[in-house]
Amino acid sequence: MQRPRPLTHTSHALLTLLTCACAGEEGIGAPQGLTTGADPTTGSSSSTDAPTPTTGPADLSTSQATGSTGSTGDAGSSTSEVMSTGEAQPACGDGVLDPGEQCDKGSASNLETGDCLPSCVLPKCGDGYVQAGVEECDLADGNSNNYNGCAPGTCLWGPRCGDGVVTPLHELCDPGMLVDPQGDTAPCTPTCRYDGRVAFVSSQKYTGKLGGVSGADLKCQALAKAFDPDHAHRYRAWLSDGVSGPATRFDHGPMFAATPYVLLDGVVIADSFEDLVASGPHLGITMTDTHEVVIEQEIWTHTTHEGEPVPDDSHCGQWTDDSFKLTATVGFNAVPADSLELQAWIDERWWTRYLLKYCTLARRLYCFED
Repeated sequence: MQRPRPLTHTSHALLTLLTCACAGEEGIGAPQGLTTGADPTTGSSSSTDAPTPTTGPADLSTSQATGSTGSTGDAGSSTSEVMSTGEAQPACGDGVLDPGEQCDKGSASNLETGDCLPSCVLPKCGDGYVQAGVEECDLADGNSNNYNGCAPGTCLWGPRCGDGVVTPLHELCDPGMLVDPQGDTAPCTPTCRYDGRVAFVSSQKYTGKLGGVSGADLKCQALAKAFDPDHAHRYRAWLSDGVSGPATRFDHGPMFAATPYVLLDGVVIADSFEDLVASGPHLGITMTDTHEVVIEQEIWTHTTHEGEPVPDDSHCGQWTDDSFKLTATVGFNAVPADSLELQAWIDERWWTRYLLKYCTLARRLYCFED
């Protein structure tokens, strides 16, 4: 047998080159960083787990892209502002008519006295606000058609003191009325009462059975309720019995020295109680509680011009008896200005002491605010 020929140096080098070439082909396409092939120490093939990837150029690019919309970039600032403020929300007072608003002229022009309220609601009578130039008043739920009330629906003042019109049951006069400055009329006070005390002749007639002097007072007070209900209790009859008369029953003296007596139209009939007993009621007490003017009327009095009882027993049994046999003194309230008896009426004080008349007949009373 022929012995194999030993490798020459040239053959050994060629073999080594081929071996390296094959090893390179096996590594083509292997993931970067992985090591394959035989373990130099064992000669066996093995593989290792892929190491944790490190941040490469692609990661850096992504981070930079994210940063462009973050809080530190320009775009990030814009996003933050929108999120914090958002769009302007509708609000009363912004000058824009928004849903749910009846009006909106802006916070500076939405006024309680204007044509758009601060709540962006149109004003109306009854809302408690007085619209300038349109309403005179507005008491909200307190609006009413009563005296001194604010009329519902119009918000205009109703009848009240100072409107220039006398409102029955509430006013004797009104300071807004035009008066004759040369007339002998008492001034009207801000409370719509004359600066004085009222006197009138009763519209009703009564027999001599009056229920006493106190009963006559009650009759005057009942009549006064028709025009002066709040002060009706102050009225008394100009009447005397066998014990007392107006001089002791009526308030007078220094405190009332400047308080005149006036008719219901304000005409002064006496400057004071003292003037009344000294000179009489000028041209007479001629107006009734119903504002009727009457003259030549007989009035139950039994009273002298000084306000004292007539010194006799002619007083209808202390004004408790109207028997046809009894009599009492009557006054004569007035005579015509052109009457031939005018001077006698003045001088002899006929207004309070005129004649004796039977108690069975019906006559009037003088009533004075006291």
